[in-house]
Amino acid sequence: MTEDWNLKGNFIEACNCTVPCQCLWWEPADDGGCTVALFWNIEEGTHGDMSLDGLGAGLLLIDEGVLLEGGWRVVLVIDKAANEEQAEALETIFSGQAGGLFEAAAPLIDTVEDSVVVPFSYSAEDGHLSFSAGDIVTIETNSAVGFGDEQGSVYPHPFIQPAEKANTGKTTEATVAFDDDFSWDVSGNNSYFGEFEMANT
Repeated sequence: MTEDWNLKGNFIEACNCTVPCQCLWWEPADDGGCTVALFWNIEEGTHGDMSLDGLGAGLLLIDEGVLLEGGWRVVLVIDKAANEEQAEALETIFSGQAGGLFEAAAPLIDTVEDSVVVPFSYSAEDGHLSFSAGDIVTIETNSAVGFGDEQGSVYPHPFIQPAEKANTGKTTEATVAFDDDFSWDVSGNNSYFGEFEMANT
C-alpha cells in the first residue's frame, strides 16, 4: 500500500530555451529538443511516519519535440544527505510510483536511465539563486523582473501544483555533466523557481 507523503519547499530548474520556455504553449523547445535540470529542495516533508526535512531530489531530462507530449529520458538525482530509507522514499515519489503530481507525469517518461546519489547545495538571496548537485549539476540564476519592477511569473507550470505560479529567471550558469548524453551547458537561458507544496492525498 502506498504511503501518504507531503513535501514543501523550493524548486529550481534550468533549460535550453530562451525566457520563458516554449513548453508552456505546447511548442517545440529551442534546438528541436529539451534539455532541463529540475530540482526540489524540501524544507518540510514526510513519507508515512518518516521525515524528509532538509533533503532534496530532482531530474535530468532529455526530450525531443514538444515536452508535454512525452518521450522523456530521465536520470533521477537524490540528495546524499538522505539515509537509505529516505533515499528509497524520494526515489519512489519522484519516479511517480507513489501518487501525486509525479504519478501524473510518469506516462510521459519513456526511460529512467539511471539514478545517482550526490550532495545537494541550495541558497537564495537578493534575487539570486544557487544550486549544485555534486559535480553533476550547477545552476546560478537571477530573477527576471518585468514592468513595475514586478517579478515575472508563469501559470500553469507542469511541475508544480495547479494553484501555484512559477517565477521566471535567467541563468548565468546552467551546466550538467553526467554522461555523454546527459551533459550540456545552457547558461544564459530560461530558469523557473519558486515555492512548492505537494502531496499524494
